Amino acid sequence: MVTISFEKHTLSNGLDVILHEDHNIPVVAVNVWYHVGSKDEEIGRTGFAHLFEHVMFEGSKHHNSSHFDPLQKAGANLNGSTTPDRTNYWEDVPTNYLDLALWLESDRMGFLLDALDQQRLDIQRDVVKNERRQSYENRPYGMAHWHLQEALYPMPHPYHWMTIGSQEDLDAADLDDIKNFFKRFYTPSNASLAIAGDIDMGQALEMVNHYFGDLPPGEPVARQGRHDSSLRGRIELEMRDSVTLPRTYIAWPTPPEGDIDDAPLEIYQAIMSDGLTSRLHKSLVYEKQIAQSANMRYHSSEIAGQCILSVTAAEGHELDEVEAAADAEMAILLREPPTDEEITRVKNRIEASHFRQLARIGGFGGRADQLNHYSVFSADPDLINTSLDKYMSVTREDVMRVAESILGENQVRLRVLPEPTLSSATVTIDRTVMPPPKSEPVFNPPTPTRTKLSNGMGISVIEQRGMPIVAFGVLMDAGASRDPENLPGLASFTAQMLPEGTTTKTSQEIAQAFEFIGSRISADGRREYTLLSAETLTKHWPTGLELTADLVLNPNFPDHEIERVRREHLTELRRGKDEPNAVAEQLMAGLVFQKGSGYGHPLSGTEKSIAALTRDDIASQFSRDYTPANANLIVVGDVSIDEVAKRAEVVFGRWKGGPSANRRSVVEPSVGTATIYLVDRPGAPQSVIRALNTTIPRLHPDYLGLTLMNYAFGGQFSARLNQNLRQEKGYSYGYQSHVQWFRSSSLMLAGGSVQTEVTKESVFETLKEYNEVRGSRPISEEELENAKASVLRSFPANFERPGAIMGQVLQMVQFGLPDDYLQTVRANVESVTLDDVHRITQELVRPDQLKILVVGDRQQIETGLRQLDLPTVVLDADGVVTI
Repeated sequence: MVTISFEKHTLSNGLDVILHEDHNIPVVAVNVWYHVGSKDEEIGRTGFAHLFEHVMFEGSKHHNSSHFDPLQKAGANLNGSTTPDRTNYWEDVPTNYLDLALWLESDRMGFLLDALDQQRLDIQRDVVKNERRQSYENRPYGMAHWHLQEALYPMPHPYHWMTIGSQEDLDAADLDDIKNFFKRFYTPSNASLAIAGDIDMGQALEMVNHYFGDLPPGEPVARQGRHDSSLRGRIELEMRDSVTLPRTYIAWPTPPEGDIDDAPLEIYQAIMSDGLTSRLHKSLVYEKQIAQSANMRYHSSEIAGQCILSVTAAEGHELDEVEAAADAEMAILLREPPTDEEITRVKNRIEASHFRQLARIGGFGGRADQLNHYSVFSADPDLINTSLDKYMSVTREDVMRVAESILGENQVRLRVLPEPTLSSATVTIDRTVMPPPKSEPVFNPPTPTRTKLSNGMGISVIEQRGMPIVAFGVLMDAGASRDPENLPGLASFTAQMLPEGTTTKTSQEIAQAFEFIGSRISADGRREYTLLSAETLTKHWPTGLELTADLVLNPNFPDHEIERVRREHLTELRRGKDEPNAVAEQLMAGLVFQKGSGYGHPLSGTEKSIAALTRDDIASQFSRDYTPANANLIVVGDVSIDEVAKRAEVVFGRWKGGPSANRRSVVEPSVGTATIYLVDRPGAPQSVIRALNTTIPRLHPDYLGLTLMNYAFGGQFSARLNQNLRQEKGYSYGYQSHVQWFRSSSLMLAGGSVQTEVTKESVFETLKEYNEVRGSRPISEEELENAKASVLRSFPANFERPGAIMGQVLQMVQFGLPDDYLQTVRANVESVTLDDVHRITQELVRPDQLKILVVGDRQQIETGLRQLDLPTVVLDADGVVTI
């Protein structure tokens, strides 16, 4: 079994330091936990901890600008988060940038307030307002958790309020209030620093002392112990929301993390709702078909926990019916214990998830994060090596005990109903000097070993020992670009149907078999390919591969499953009209690609096409496109090429068929004048903006040049678009650009969600950035070099775990890239010149041809948009022109 070795030290100022060595890739994870969250706030002064999550990225005394900028230039991945119990910050950096990460982290720990002024506070308050709109107010069912939280933990319980806090409290707080909160909690003696990866532990400890040793400790913080909810009996609530389907929530207060009932509750919720064969999903969604979804989530926190069941009614069914059915399923487990098969299936899933997390050194849930988690909450980071045991030892009796003793009538029930349809709507350190990176580490990316089976199926394997994990996928040259013009969405629907039954197994048997080995099969239909993929423990991968082969060798497409999936698919298409981002996703391709090109329709099709397709259509598409000559098996992990080839020949060898005709069109670049397309969503607190144009294919010689140009323009946090619309103006929580790369013409898009009242201004600023990058303010030498450095320095992080590596190999196979492609990335990136980028910008960035899609409250935003003097077309949610 894998053991994570580490050392724990405590500096004289109280800072806990945890060190873990792993020299697999030249990356170091730096992870800081502050033992402060929303539960440490006071009534009337909420949201402070979450606000500091934002403020602490904005600069400190000796680096008084965004922390994203130098770290992303170094190729780092970074983020932070806040919960009721803790705030964490992490950056995964190339080995030679560890000094930089520690310098920045120590400076914001010790010197943040020197740089915090009223303007910076006001901007971040606006960003938090946008986050609230985007995450809660402008999201279907988004406000439900606010009501649940308040009812589940009556005042004065410190979990009563959401982590994001009250906007009124934040608006009322002055700069001194905010600073006093920081002084109390953000100190070395209230923090834990974990460093994991390509380090020498002795040298790393010296570096930590160097940067953090002279920071003063804080005053002792009084810890809150277990605090059970005072809820007694049942509370029933009801709210209205802009949704298509009604949903019911049932929530129970539960014990905190580490309680004897913690693991049995996790097992219970997995039996009830984790996977297609779980009790609630199988009964309510699959068999009775009265629910669109049924999910139960259990989460234990530091001083209390919660278990929440959410069931969304299917079209034509009422909440009374689905609630009664859910109650009946939960009552069965009170009478009849779970089966050995159910217990084993869930334990296999938990074991697989455990090792998938341990495969990562950094990020959320990686080794550094887990070491801090157990150190902060339990004072014992070694729990990272034993935490799995508590789940493996759970018995059927344990599960029944918690179901009866905890998940009873002490609960909150919340119904979310659609809104009615209405007619209107002492260390010496010079902190002024940023530490330079040490020598660049040498990273040699792995090369896939390729072969072919006797039937022509391609095999690509990267062997990665260490964790007992294997990721594999069958990549089919069968995507939405092959959809018949009259049946958009056929390829996606066919992919959905593959796990729904074969000649040897039913849908439920397939799901049960994967879940039993702790895995799940993903059938992902994209524009130019379909991927059947899974990830298993090494001991289970032959079984997983055999199950996957069954899907492509023995498809059955049962009529009753087609009708069930069709109903679910149509419901999702209708529900998508409630979600502005989903509306934008559904419509944007049709604004830039020609009809009939294979690229101009939504991947998931339309209500009309999904209602019309037949079993013969599905079978015909499968017969044409799903052949071994169109297939590649990609395997990454704890196996060799010989093991894979031998096993693949056994399970795939009898598959026959040649390549299918390629019907992809060569799509012409965007033409026409810039136009605004407006889709009305009455009452929306935000507008979703997408600026769109077609661009070069992936294999075009200017691919890397456009990639680097986009990186500086909108491809990361410090890029121009986000700096303008988020950091400087506070219009948006995040505003970015990227390219969806295809073998034919690709799609470049920019945008984000913005406050309704600044929709016109946001479109104006977007157009201004497009015009300036090809006119008065072209990409500078510094921006290009920063983009190159960041792309190259972050490159090794793509090889941290098997699933991520499989994504790299997938690109190689999909686009026909050479075997040495990964080895040539550095040289190719470095060869791009500033003249190349300027030429590419002039040729490919065409603001005069942008198609600008805006989904928002037409009554509030149309007049302003028309003032931009661009043609404006009003569409409905199906893309039909109304004005």
